[in-house]
Amino acid sequence: MKSADFKILEAKKVPYHGEKEEPKSFRYKLKRFRNYLLFLLAYFAPSNRVRITINRWKGVNIADGVYIGTGVFIDNMYPEYVYIEENASVNANTMILTHFNPFQHFKNVLFAGVQPVVIKKGALVAVRSIITPGVTIGQNAIVSAGSVVDKDVADYTMVRGNPAKKVTEFEFLMK
Repeated sequence: MKSADFKILEAKKVPYHGEKEEPKSFRYKLKRFRNYLLFLLAYFAPSNRVRITINRWKGVNIADGVYIGTGVFIDNMYPEYVYIEENASVNANTMILTHFNPFQHFKNVLFAGVQPVVIKKGALVAVRSIITPGVTIGQNAIVSAGSVVDKDVADYTMVRGNPAKKVTEFEFLMK
């Protein structure tokens, strides 16, 4: 699969926790259960190829040449909002979140919605990092271990910390 084939979904609102909403259909509940089982299989899978395949079954958009480490959590509710382009690396115990639905009393402060997460070509997300909804990690960018990324990361940039801040920009020499 090529990243050129990706059609990035638009952000959308979801109900706040506690807001009156329509009862969930059996089909919706079945999808959630299926995604949870696939998450467990991918989480403990012994090889990258198996983790990639299972996450694709779940709906994650993954291009060729991607590495996904063990213990990676990719949003179960809206996995189709995650896009990982060619030769990107998402290392062990990283979390990629695409949705947020806080309690209703936070309505005036926080947005309840789903937003796409895009990890561009050649990007590296180091161990135990957290990528929040709506973030794009730029081409060949580096997210240091344990970082919490809540804003876009530019191409050829290294970020680290909580919240992640730019450490340096660099040139990428490929031979």
